[in-house]
Amino acid sequence: MNFTLTDRDDRRHVLKSTALERESLIFILFLPDQDIGVIAYTWVDGQHRAGSMGLVFGKDNERILQFHTEGVEMSPEADFDDWTVGPLTVRHGEAHKDAHVTFDHDGVALDYRFEATTPPFTYHDNADGCPSWLADNRLEQSGLVRGSIRIGDRTVDFDTTGHRDHSWGRRDWTAIHQYRWVNIQSGSDIAINFLEGSALDKHYQLGYVDRDGVQSPVASIDVDIERDVEHFSYTAARFVLVDELGRTTEVSADARSALAVWPAGGLQSHDAGGPCNVAGVPGLMHIEEGWHPEFVERRKAMMEENFDTEHARAVLSVNRDVGSISHHIEGDQG
Repeated sequence: MNFTLTDRDDRRHVLKSTALERESLIFILFLPDQDIGVIAYTWVDGQHRAGSMGLVFGKDNERILQFHTEGVEMSPEADFDDWTVGPLTVRHGEAHKDAHVTFDHDGVALDYRFEATTPPFTYHDNADGCPSWLADNRLEQSGLVRGSIRIGDRTVDFDTTGHRDHSWGRRDWTAIHQYRWVNIQSGSDIAINFLEGSALDKHYQLGYVDRDGVQSPVASIDVDIERDVEHFSYTAARFVLVDELGRTTEVSADARSALAVWPAGGLQSHDAGGPCNVAGVPGLMHIEEGWHPEFVERRKAMMEENFDTEHARAVLSVNRDVGSISHHIEGDQG
């Protein structure tokens, strides 16, 4: 299979008519000075059934807007140059260069224009390629984002940085044990994307560093994250990335602004963002992390260490349990 990107890859792909085939677009916006985060997401499967989701959120999982639409029948000829599913409209312009994203729902309206500052990067550009459970191919791109968001009578204009991704093919989120998808920008000079985590008993480190006018795949990622008990989301983060050119890029953040917790593919996704320092200059960071919900609830209980609720005591009991036989074993007469 040829994974070299073409202009046609900016548009919709022909998917197999199987249960796991899916194509999706996601656009990210964080405004730390306003404590606002935005996720705009749309997808379509191999049977031409489409969906969309919009999240607008504030600090500590404050939900300003959330909409979800699925099962919308689309024409096979419908494409991403003029794509509307539910409240969300996406219009891709020049291939791998720009896009316009809008929605207007329940008193919240977004007008978001994306202009790429990096070449499109796919995870097949990494040494081990794009994992088959994640997608046939997955395109990541950083950019400048301009526009406005209206929340009731309040309108916030923005001129900042953001990120988009476009993936197509097989999608099997049940393969994931834990993941971390991170997007970092400092103006149009520095941009980073990486996906780090574990799936199907393997550890993955994918993505790019784009700085000094040169983009390079990541070779290694060191992660150090501090979390709160209430939301199990980052309060401080340190990343050290080495790319294939041998460059080391350090990233640090000591606070988050907006946070959303939402379900995604059987996992609990935590999307948070805020200011950071990247390679010694101010930047903007988005961290999306996902775990199985039971893991998150257990970690919260263990971090709190009070064990004064029935749930916390149950978690403690599980933690102490070694080799107990909690049910009758077939053939045991004693």
